[in-house]
Amino acid sequence: MTVALTTPMLLAAGPAHALLPNRSCGTVTSADSTAAANLNKVLTGKLRGSMTAYRLSCARAIADATRARGLPNQAAVIAITTAIVESVLENNPNKIDQTSVGLFQQLDHWGSYEQRLDPAWSTNAFLNEMVTLYPNNSWQNQQIGVVCQRVQRSAYPSRYQPEVADAQRIFNALTAPAPASKVHLEIVGADGGMWNTDGDYAAGEWSGSWASLGGTGLKALASAVTGNTMHVYAVGSTGRVFTKDANYSTGQWSTDWAEVPGNIQGATALTASVTGNKVHLEVIGADGAMWNTDGDYAAGEWSGSWASLGGTGLKALASAVTGNTMHVYAVGSTGRVFTKDANYSTGQWSTDWAEVPGNIQGATALTASVTGNKVHLEVIGADGAMWNTDGDYAAGEWTGSWASLGGTGLKALASAVTGNTMHVYAVGSTGRVYTKDANYSTGQWSTDWAEIPGNGAGATALTASTTP
Repeated sequence: MTVALTTPMLLAAGPAHALLPNRSCGTVTSADSTAAANLNKVLTGKLRGSMTAYRLSCARAIADATRARGLPNQAAVIAITTAIVESVLENNPNKIDQTSVGLFQQLDHWGSYEQRLDPAWSTNAFLNEMVTLYPNNSWQNQQIGVVCQRVQRSAYPSRYQPEVADAQRIFNALTAPAPASKVHLEIVGADGGMWNTDGDYAAGEWSGSWASLGGTGLKALASAVTGNTMHVYAVGSTGRVFTKDANYSTGQWSTDWAEVPGNIQGATALTASVTGNKVHLEVIGADGAMWNTDGDYAAGEWSGSWASLGGTGLKALASAVTGNTMHVYAVGSTGRVFTKDANYSTGQWSTDWAEVPGNIQGATALTASVTGNKVHLEVIGADGAMWNTDGDYAAGEWTGSWASLGGTGLKALASAVTGNTMHVYAVGSTGRVYTKDANYSTGQWSTDWAEIPGNGAGATALTASTTP
């Protein structure tokens, strides 16, 4: 007899398989959290508002593997674009789509399970396929989304190109230089030699002493940084120009002063600025005009000559860079302030000197620093106090006035920027060194001048530079 089952049969559910956690891509730092938060303000694709410190660490692993092969940066952007689409930059060990796992969701035929979950191995597997498909680096001439698709052979080829802009933003965040936090301050002391002290603004402390670095009869100083090396330039007793280096990776200074090639003599003031690995050095010559020479530290050579850039009766110099344009500022014979530009994309200097707006007169010294596209210019006025004006090169305008920031009997100025804070350093009437800050996030200056620790006195000139 057949018995009808009128009650539905209940099937006992088996135990669910919990997803495995994402594999590590390497060390995640507190700086990654900050960078991820900043990226979330600008990302527009799949990761819009979803970047995390972990995902950034995975992008770094991809970029590091790419650069280890010596490939151009575009290769890293291609690989990061692919990983955004395939895994949202997560090293996923779960076989969700057939047998694919990892940053690039590579199937079994790519390699073993563990190999595909190794960020360096999987990135190199991707790159091996790319360079095989595009011999002689021909991938550089293709649209990035097209290259991603040809390597991955996705069923959704249109998904890659929209993520390229975000991949570039992520790569830029990974390769941005560490923010400067250390200031290196050099003075010409009462003995005519150079002395140094260092301030760490991240730690909130100075070394507390001044160290002698030699030299005799020095008249003026300037400094510039390429990589982790600081180059100090000094006008010697006869107006010739010398340089001495400090490698801040090792903390070592070069032993001797070396003359800057070109046989300049009679210089009275100087300034230095950097574009890439090139230092642009300007002096006021014996004729009262400005002269220029350039040093390429990547190539290990100087231009070997000095070119006259005009001007008469110049008294002091400062310089700053926005984009690829170097702005030189000079105090003229009556203490008015003028500027002249060099565009280092084209190698062209502006023909004429232009007066900085605001009608300052009687200036005796000046310094310039940059935050973004803004140049902050300070001078010592006829009253011995410090005065400030700002120029916005993105907007193409100056404030048009000079504001007094106090001080009496000031003799020399230098400035440096850490974060959004500009630090101005001044030699006071007795040769002691003081500092005053401007926070350009708030636009506020500190009220008082503070003396630099170390009990230095008798300084006649100074320069300041920064390293991370």
